[in-house]
This record gives sequence, C-alpha cells and structure tokens, in this order.
Amino acid sequence: MTLLTYARLPAAALIAGLALGYAATIAWPTQYAASASVLLPTGTISGSRIVRIQHAADDPQRAAAPVHEQLELLRRRKAEVLDAPTVVAQRPSLALNLAIGGAAGLAAGSALLLARMRRRRPVRNERELVNALGEPLLAARPLRPDCVRPLCEQLLAHWFDPRRHLLPIVGAGGGEGRSRVAAQLAVAFAELGHRTLLIDGDFRAPALHRAFRLPNRHGLADFLRERRVSLASAGENLSIMVAGSAGADPLELLSRQRLQAFLAETRKHFRVVLIDTPAADRGPDFQIYAALAGGALVVTSPRSADGAALAGLHAALERCAARLVTTVIHQD
Repeated sequence: MTLLTYARLPAAALIAGLALGYAATIAWPTQYAASASVLLPTGTISGSRIVRIQHAADDPQRAAAPVHEQLELLRRRKAEVLDAPTVVAQRPSLALNLAIGGAAGLAAGSALLLARMRRRRPVRNERELVNALGEPLLAARPLRPDCVRPLCEQLLAHWFDPRRHLLPIVGAGGGEGRSRVAAQLAVAFAELGHRTLLIDGDFRAPALHRAFRLPNRHGLADFLRERRVSLASAGENLSIMVAGSAGADPLELLSRQRLQAFLAETRKHFRVVLIDTPAADRGPDFQIYAALAGGALVVTSPRSADGAALAGLHAALERCAARLVTTVIHQD
C-alpha cells in the first residue's frame, strides 16, 4: 500500500462515519413523549409540590393515555393542573449523530492509518526490491532521461520478439508514475523506429488522454462494448488508444473475449504494444493484461515503495503466470 493510499484512509473513515450517523438518524424509530405538570396540595409530600408526569411510547395515543390516567387520579386528591398534557415527537438529532459518527470515523481511520504505517516495510535498496518482487528478467532502472532509450533497447533484445509484443505497465499503488513511464517508453520506442501502440487500460483512473491532450472517447472500453473506436496518432510510429467510456464494471468488460482477440490482432500492425494498467490496490484488472502478455514491467518509487505491497504484487503476477520483466524506479 502506498502513501497516497494511506492518506485516503482517514478521509474514507470520516465519510463512512458520517454516512453511518445519517443512516442511524433516518432509521431510528420516532418516539412520542407525553407530559403534564400538577401542583399537589399542601402536606402531600415533602419538598417541591410541583410534580411532572411523563410517559413515552412509539404511538402518540399510547404515550398520552397513562398521563391522562395519572392526572385524573391526582385531581381527585385536589391537585391543581399547571400544564395541560402535551405530546411531542422525539427524533434523534441529525447534527449530533453526524458529529458523533464523523468523530468516531476519523478516530478509527487515524488509528488504522497509524497501525498500517507502523507495519509498512520500506524498500531501501535493490536487494530489498528483489526480495519483494523476485528476480527480474532485466535489472531495475531509475526513470532518468538517459536510461529510457537503453531500457527500450534491452526490452527489444530480451522481451519483444515475433511471439511477444505486449508489455503491461503495473504498480502496487496509485501515484507511482505508471502512466508517465508508459508514455516515455512509448515515445522512445517510436523514436527508435518501431511501430508502437500505447493503450490506456486503466478504466478506473484513466490518464493517458490528458498526457497527450486527447479526448477520452472512442477508446478501448468502447471497443469492448462494440462501439465506435479510433486510434490517435502522436507522431511518427506512435499510436494512442485512450481508455474510453468503461461504465460501472471494468472487470466485466476486460473479461470479454474481444480483449484477447484485439490484443492478438495488434501483433500484425505493431512491434511494441504498451498497456497502462490500474494500480494493484484498485482491483485485479492488471492481472488480466499481465496474463495475456505473460509478463509485466513494474513501476515503483522510493517515496511509496513498500515491501509488503510489492510482495503482494509479486504473488499476484505469479498467480497469472506473468514474469517480472523489469522494475522502473520513478524518482519523485
């Protein structure tokens, strides 16, 4: 789990607490309270002679009936009625419940945040990175301008071949720079003279259309829904497919046979196909792409790298029989 995800915990818990307070207010049954005041004759009791009669029930008539009965008995004892019987509906205070729910949610979220931060295992060097992710095909590299082109050349030599043309860009959490890495690699492959297709496969938080200043329509999701689709040109040898309109269930779209058929067809037209995927902590979407490709490039950053999260990412890649091709360390 990344620091960005940690930061969301208190906010999410606060929202949950407010929602619970609101729901409790709406669902709480209305009670009715009936009351009256009488002045007892001198010498009847010690202390104050003013007595307040009260009774509550879930029905106004059932609340008022016992109060009227007691008043009648006291009148026979010469008691004087000061306040005639009244019935008032009693509802929970929305403001109070929201305040209590919000405070409880914020406290719970902060406690959870603290507990998870204490369990966080920072990755401080390449050996710890290998321990978390496993041995890669290619050594990890920083995301520096002088490293992008050599990395592309290594990928062309050791990963991309007539049988393999797909490479998903994956990461453990949000804010680690997957979209930036995907865009920089795509531009570099195109500049090396290889026909390249960059696909935004992140239906949950698409970003590539903004990076290339494109409208987010007629994209991969639209193709999977059998709607109009188009590729955008971003210079010689580089084509972009945006995410498009995914709707409410990205996993259902990605499970359709059209995705596998489409990615297989791209082999005929492109030497390199890069796929920007959602963070692993957003759902299992990335595993579908990794399984179809047989491997993945992992993006992480020193600020957010967490051994436990990366180990979970490694386990997920193993479950879908996807090899770790390399790791790109995004310097924030």
